[in-house]
Amino acid sequence: MRTSGLLVITAGALVALAAWPAFVAHRVAQVRAADVPTPAPIVRDYENRDKLVAFWEGAVREDHRNDMLSPRILAGQYLQRYRERGDISDVLRAQHMAERSLAIQPRNIAATAVLASVMLTLHRFREALHYVNVDVAYDPRGPEFLTQQASLEMELGDYAGAQRSLGRVDPAQRNDIAVETIRSRYDELTGHLDEARVLLRRATDEFETNFSAPAAARAWYHFRAGELAFEAGDNDAAVGEERTAIAEFPGFNLAWKDLARFQLALHRYPEALKAATTGANITPFPETLGYEADAQAALGDAKGAAQTRDLIFAIERIGNAYHVNDRLLAVYYSDHHLRPNDTLAIAKREVSGGERGDEIYAQDTLAWAAAMDGQWTLAQGAMAKALRYGTQDPLLQFHAGAIALHFGRRAEAKRRFEQALRQNPNFHPVYADQARRALATL
Repeated sequence: MRTSGLLVITAGALVALAAWPAFVAHRVAQVRAADVPTPAPIVRDYENRDKLVAFWEGAVREDHRNDMLSPRILAGQYLQRYRERGDISDVLRAQHMAERSLAIQPRNIAATAVLASVMLTLHRFREALHYVNVDVAYDPRGPEFLTQQASLEMELGDYAGAQRSLGRVDPAQRNDIAVETIRSRYDELTGHLDEARVLLRRATDEFETNFSAPAAARAWYHFRAGELAFEAGDNDAAVGEERTAIAEFPGFNLAWKDLARFQLALHRYPEALKAATTGANITPFPETLGYEADAQAALGDAKGAAQTRDLIFAIERIGNAYHVNDRLLAVYYSDHHLRPNDTLAIAKREVSGGERGDEIYAQDTLAWAAAMDGQWTLAQGAMAKALRYGTQDPLLQFHAGAIALHFGRRAEAKRRFEQALRQNPNFHPVYADQARRALATL
């Protein structure tokens, strides 16, 4: 579909590490004044990913009888390459290598952890939780596996279980970066956005000091900080965080996607188009392509927008075999009033099978798809599930307001629209204006 547009950065890991002592000496006075941990130089590890993969593939081909380490490390390299480039084939390769490592050494925590990550990526959340639970038994109060457990429980909509998992972490380790990161997500989903931002900021600043961390991992923290900032209406900070993420890892498709989303909501169409096109050239997520099409249409390029929309349809037909794009497709189709019956079927599939039935955003997606298909009773029930923890996301609040308005609950609709706009007056390129127009009549 789209070929990789990964930019080339010339500063290598050895140069960065060699410069580290001088860098710290130069920065220490500033850091003490600001009381912020000193950020380490960025290691451009992604530039050597193919070489690392090739090296460990060679080690595996040597087929030493009891070598459980080489396939396990190779599995990790495949997964890291997937995070950097988005090729689902690397996830399947990682699964095969992790299973090979476990076949050689069944009590193998690292390989089990890789399999958990594989299942998470494939949206097989219960299988992922099974593997994490195996690892938790080895360290029942440690932060690493309990935070993974909590994260998966949230994906399954078990927020009470996630809270229990986080509560089991050794009190002496509750300031661990992983704990604060997952706690931030929990707070975001359960209506405590300000607290979520504080926790993530602290975790981000601390993670930035890890000079051996992959660039993509460091960039991820800024990507998430940007999402939280946008939810809170801090739009300049949101754009800035995504640009920081891209500066740290230029090929970060998720950051390009969110940068396009934010710029589109702010009606900065040329900037949105540039970000969306760059992101889609790296990984053609339906959401990113949707922003590209919307920016093209806003700029008067109807032909280009139609061609981009055709790519989204193609992804559904041939590029979504593992259904990892289900929600993104359903959101795009719902927002653009396309194929409502198919969209509802996709949204139902996302919550069926016991996987994500009670997850907040799965229910929100189902509610909006049902509303766009005229199945308002289903929409109302799903929206009630999406709202049960008081999530502050303005888009979710807008959906709730529109559904309430359909049922004549004018006071609730007014409250929901006001909350969405109070949270972020530019939360969506279309729906923010719709909320303002609706409020003028309420």
